[in-house]
Amino acid sequence: MTISTDNSSSSDPSSKFNDEPLPLETLKPWISSQEFVEWIQKGDEKQAALEAEMKENEVYNAANLFGSTLDEEFEQKGNRIQQWTSSAIHIDGIGGFDHHHKEDTRTIGGESSSSAAAAAATSNDTHVVQLEFFLSESYQGFGDTLWSSARYVANVLANPEQCQEILAPYLERRQERGNKGEDYSENRHPLLGTSVLEIGAGAGVPSWSAMHCGARVVCTDLADTNRIRSIAECACRNYRKMLEQEEQNNSSGGSDDDSERLHFAEQARACPHDWGSDVQPVLHALNHPSNKKEEATSQPASDEMELFDVVLAADCCYMPWTHDEMLDSIYKVMSPIGVALICFALHDNTDDNDVWKIVDRAKNRGFVVETLPSTQLTPPTTHMEAKQGLVHTVRLSKPQ
Repeated sequence: MTISTDNSSSSDPSSKFNDEPLPLETLKPWISSQEFVEWIQKGDEKQAALEAEMKENEVYNAANLFGSTLDEEFEQKGNRIQQWTSSAIHIDGIGGFDHHHKEDTRTIGGESSSSAAAAAATSNDTHVVQLEFFLSESYQGFGDTLWSSARYVANVLANPEQCQEILAPYLERRQERGNKGEDYSENRHPLLGTSVLEIGAGAGVPSWSAMHCGARVVCTDLADTNRIRSIAECACRNYRKMLEQEEQNNSSGGSDDDSERLHFAEQARACPHDWGSDVQPVLHALNHPSNKKEEATSQPASDEMELFDVVLAADCCYMPWTHDEMLDSIYKVMSPIGVALICFALHDNTDDNDVWKIVDRAKNRGFVVETLPSTQLTPPTTHMEAKQGLVHTVRLSKPQ
C-alpha cells in the first residue's frame, strides 16, 4: 500500500472515493484528537520512506528474491475496499470470508459479494445494512482478518429485533430510568442515539453496522498508526455511503430517522487504546464538544463524562493473559446501566479452558455475567476448522 501524504484532496461530502487510501486531511474529522492526527502523520511519513527505500532497492526485496508469489496473492485479493451486507436469513451476512466455502456458494451462487449479488441474496430481508470495510495491512493482534465473531455481532446489531434481545438488560434499564427518549418501535432502531465502543476492532465491521443503525460510535484498536488510520477511513467511507443511501431514500420518501442517523453517525471517531491503559482518550472521543447538541467550548471534567451504553469485543479472548486488562478497560468505560458483548471463537492457539476463564475473571472484576447460546458461522478461510466459526457470547453488565 502506498500512503498518500497529499493533503490537498477535497473533504466535500459529495466527493466520490476510489479504491486508493484517502489522504489524512480527509480523515481528520474521524480521528479523536489532533494529537493522534499528528501521530498518524508521523506513521504515514515513516511508511512512505520505507516504501521509497524498498522501491529504490527493489532488486533485493522479498518479492524479487522469492519470485512473484506475493504480487499474485495481492492480485487475487481483488479490490481493497470490500462490501458486507447484513441478513436476517443468512447467519454470516453477505461477504467478508473466503468465497470458496460451500456455505457461501449456497448463499450467493459462489460469486464474490458484489453489491448486485448481495442485493439479490437479501431481496427478502428487512432492515438490511450495507457497509464498506477494508483490512489494515498491520498484522499486529491479527486484526488483518475479518473473524466470524465480528460478522456475528454486526449481523445481530443490524436487525432491530435481534439487537433488542441481545441488548435487553441495557434497554430495560434505559426505559426504567426514562433515558434516551423514545422506546423501540418497528421503525426506530434500538441503537439510534446509543453510545457504542468497540475495542480490539480490527476492520471494525460491528462498529460500522452500529453506525449505520444510528449509534454514536468510538472504534478502537491497539496503538498502531496504520490500524487507526484504517479505522478512520472506514468511518469516513461508511458515512459517505450513508449519505448516498439517504439521497436514494429521499427520492422515494425517506423517514425522519434518516437525518437522525446521519447526525449520530457523523460523531464516529477512531482512537487508539491498549487494554489496561488510560481510558481518558477513549472517553474524550465520546465527549468531544463537537459531538454535543448543547453549546460547549471545552472538554467536560472527568467526573462529568458520559460513559458508553454498549461495549463490543469481537474475537478478543484468544490471549488469556490479556483478559484482566481488557476487562479493566471495559469496566472503566461502561455506564452503570450498560452492557458489554464479548463474542469469540476458539482457535487452538492456547488451551480452550484458559480462554473460557474470561467468565470467572469477569465475575472477579465485579461484572454480572451471562453466557448466551453459541452460534455456528462459517470460518474466515477454508483451512480453518468449524470451531473457529462457532461464536460464543458472554454478556456483561454491572450490579444494580
